[in-house]
Amino acid sequence: MQSNQNFCVPLKERISLLDYSLMLQKFRAFNAPRQFQRPIAWAPADRKKFFNSMLMNRVEGTFVFVDVTRSIKRLEDLGEYSGKTYSFFKKFLDSGYKYVVLDGNNRMCFMQSLFSDEYTIPEGTYEFMNDELGGTISSFTVRKDKQKFSDLPERVSSVLKERQASISLYTQISFDGMSEVFQNVNSGVPLNAQELRNAYSTEWADYVREISDEISSLLAKLFKDHRFRLKGEEWVVDCLDFVLNAVTTDPDTEETTCKGISQSTKNKLYLSNFLCGDDQSFYFDKFVEMMDFISQMIDDKILDVKVLTRSSAVQNLYWMMCNGVDTYEQAVAAVEAHEKAYKNKDLTYTCGDDEKTFKECCNGMSKENLEFRHIIFSEILEKLPVAA
Repeated sequence: MQSNQNFCVPLKERISLLDYSLMLQKFRAFNAPRQFQRPIAWAPADRKKFFNSMLMNRVEGTFVFVDVTRSIKRLEDLGEYSGKTYSFFKKFLDSGYKYVVLDGNNRMCFMQSLFSDEYTIPEGTYEFMNDELGGTISSFTVRKDKQKFSDLPERVSSVLKERQASISLYTQISFDGMSEVFQNVNSGVPLNAQELRNAYSTEWADYVREISDEISSLLAKLFKDHRFRLKGEEWVVDCLDFVLNAVTTDPDTEETTCKGISQSTKNKLYLSNFLCGDDQSFYFDKFVEMMDFISQMIDDKILDVKVLTRSSAVQNLYWMMCNGVDTYEQAVAAVEAHEKAYKNKDLTYTCGDDEKTFKECCNGMSKENLEFRHIIFSEILEKLPVAA
């Protein structure tokens, strides 16, 4: 005979809206059991960012709760006085908690600490939306030793208390149901670094998207699905960071300095001053010209197509095209010389305690790898045929 618990399908009220102050009052006895929530993971920067989102009325997402008292009553109505779910809820309730939070634990904990004066607001000047319909923005300053919610001007604190949260409240659910709901609300894949950069409000984000759209046929050759997780766009960013920042030459001493490329350097690129008009066109046009050159090389059967669609080889060609390769004939010569060096196992470079081949250095973007790449590029550029 099946337990009545098997028929305890998840039931919830309609989505409701509650002022922040009322939400914190109603759900103050909440907890996030470790079975259904990850530990508090917000760093100070995350808390400040969320505080700014509250100020500007840009908080998104629904808070998902389970009403433990009503869920127990449902189970009892079904004659279920034992079993995993009933025991879980009873123990939870006996511990002084009335609500399970299935989604929004970090947000709830932060808001609770903010409104109760546990959170210390960083010093500085802040903006806040004080008229949601009219879009009016005002500012205020948080000074040292006046960094609690109760220290905020009344015009700010009253607005925050009246901001509204979206609430999804389950009144009947089993242990398995809570697990399923938790997995569903957390099934989305966290944004990767390039997806986050893509959301930056900078000219670099627009520029990279425009380049990627223009050379989509090349990116389709380099990646199985260049749009997935923005792999193609990140490759474009790697190329730009490589050309613009990773290898620099002092105009006075002609001494070359190499730096590695990382997520941090790419973030820094997106936040840096944008290119002037001529440079925008130059680097954009080099991508397009390279795409055309590679298509022609494939048609001319210059090299195996696998070589011309290896992302590191194309990236290296882009660097050389930005630093001396001007014609199709020079591009062909550069690619052929590049592949000769790539296959030469005796051509090595000391990277710390290791000896690496040029091929191995093409598989990474550390400082040492880029130093060796630059050495090979320089030798290739010196031997290019003179442009007609």
